[in-house]
Amino acid sequence: MKASILTVGKEILIGSITNTNSKYISDKLTDMGIEVNRQVSVDDNLDEIVNELKYLKKSSDLIVISGGLGPTNDDITKEAVAKFLNRKIYLDEDEKEKMIDRFTKFGRTMTPNNLKQVMLIEGSEKIENKWGVALGESIEFDNKRIILLPGPPDEMEPMLDYYLANKSFTNENIIIKSIDIIGLGESVIEDRIRKMSFESNNVSINTFAHGTYTEVKIIGKDTKKEELQFSIEKVVKSLYAEFNAHIYSENNDDVSGEIVKILRKNNLKISFAESITGGMLSSAITDISGASKVMETSFVTYSNDSKNKNLNVSKNTLDKFGAISENTAFEMAKGIKEKSKADIGVSTTGEAGPNSSETEVGNVYTCIYFSDDNYYTKHYFFSGDRNKIRRSTVNRVLSQILFVLRKNFKE
Repeated sequence: MKASILTVGKEILIGSITNTNSKYISDKLTDMGIEVNRQVSVDDNLDEIVNELKYLKKSSDLIVISGGLGPTNDDITKEAVAKFLNRKIYLDEDEKEKMIDRFTKFGRTMTPNNLKQVMLIEGSEKIENKWGVALGESIEFDNKRIILLPGPPDEMEPMLDYYLANKSFTNENIIIKSIDIIGLGESVIEDRIRKMSFESNNVSINTFAHGTYTEVKIIGKDTKKEELQFSIEKVVKSLYAEFNAHIYSENNDDVSGEIVKILRKNNLKISFAESITGGMLSSAITDISGASKVMETSFVTYSNDSKNKNLNVSKNTLDKFGAISENTAFEMAKGIKEKSKADIGVSTTGEAGPNSSETEVGNVYTCIYFSDDNYYTKHYFFSGDRNKIRRSTVNRVLSQILFVLRKNFKE
C-alpha cells in the first residue's frame, strides 16, 4: 500500500507554524508497513485541494489529510473532498446535540458556524474527536481511502492513533525494528550497510539521522510470519556484527538520557569547558532529570584569558597552537576536570563564524579527558551557518561521550 499526506492551511505555507503533522503521520504509517510516497501542503483553496486530490489519487491507495476542518469560512477541506468525490455533506444530528451540551457545560455561546465541525461527507465512517470538536472521517472510494483529520496536533495525533489501532490495511505480516547507532555519521553507516550482503527481498533497511545518533530502521513485510521473523533476525544479527560497538539502543532512546544513566550507575561526575558551544553542551545534560547527581560544573571560556585563568590552559599553548587546536582542547578538558574534581572533563573549541577569527569557519576540536593516559581528542569540520555548526558540535560530542562511556563503564 502506498500513501500520500496532504496538509491544508496557509499558516503552514507562510511559515507561521511548523508542519509537525506530516512527520507524525509518516512515522505512524511507516510503522504499519505503508509506504509514504508523497507529502504536500496546499492553501485553503477549494480548487487547489481538489486538483491535488486528483493528482494524489493516481499514485496513492491511501490519502491522509489534516487541517481545514474548523468552523471558519476558510476551513473548506470537507467541502473540497465532497466535491472531489461528488458526494453530499450532511449534519450529524447526534454530534450536534453533543456539541450543544458541550458548549452549555462550559458556559460558552455556540455560533451557527460551529456546526461545520459536526458535518460529514455522505458514505463516510466517522472518527470521533474526544480531544476537541471537529470530527474526523474515513471514506472509501474506487478501492482507495481518504482519511480526514483536524489540524491541531493535540487532536490529530490521538485521533490518528486511535483509528490506526483498530484498522488493518494489509493482509501481510509486518515487523519493524530500529537499531540506534552512535559515533558514526549517517553516510558512513549507509555505505557500510550497502556493502553488506542481505538475501531477503521482503526486508528493507533505511537510515535516518537524528542529530546525536542514526536510526537504522528495518521493515519486513510477508504473508508468511515465521519466514519473516527469521529474515528480520538474520538482518539484525548481521547489523550487530557490523556495528556492535556503536549500537546503543533499539528504542530511539535519548542520547543525553543514556549518558546521565551510565554516569549515575557508575557514580561518576562530569564537567564541561565550552568555548564554541557556549553552554549548549551542558544544557543538553541538565535537561535530563537526575542530572544534578552527575553534573559537577560547567565553564564557558570564550576568551584566551578566560581559558588561561579558569582552566590553566598555558599561554605558550595558546600562542603556539592557537585557541582552536587539539592542544588547547586537551588542556581545557584536563583543566576543568582538575578544577572541578570531576571524574570526566569535556571541552569544545572551534570557529562558528560567520567571520573567521583565527582559523577556517567550521573547524572544531573536542576532548573527553579521564587522565593523561586516557583521553579522546577529536577534530571535526562542520558546514553551515553559526547555529548549525554549534548544534552539530553538541550532537557529535554527546554521541562521542556516550560511545566512550559504553566502552569504559557498565550500562
